[in-house]
Amino acid sequence: MARKANVTYTSESAFHALGLPDAEDLVLRADLMRKISEIVAARGLTQTQASDLMHMDQALVSALFNGQITAFSTDRLLQALSDLGQDVELRITPAPTGKGRLRVAA
Repeated sequence: MARKANVTYTSESAFHALGLPDAEDLVLRADLMRKISEIVAARGLTQTQASDLMHMDQALVSALFNGQITAFSTDRLLQALSDLGQDVELRITPAPTGKGRLRVAA
């Protein structure tokens, strides 16, 4: 009989689990990339159409859709959302404990 592995799940990301010092920023960029992909898909845009709207070449749009997170800064992803006709609002609130979190709210 096969043994079940003991797996502990947390609310942290894989970036946190790997102990990456910039895990919070990577999570934020991943969330922004996911949102951009959702918007492009919902609008039925091709990569070429999306590249025109977001003012980036098609190869970079392909990198975005393929999750190449290191190819993008947070600033560039925020600009892409604006280019896609999205309002982007930053809200700053005190963290309940210690260091604050970076996240995309729905």
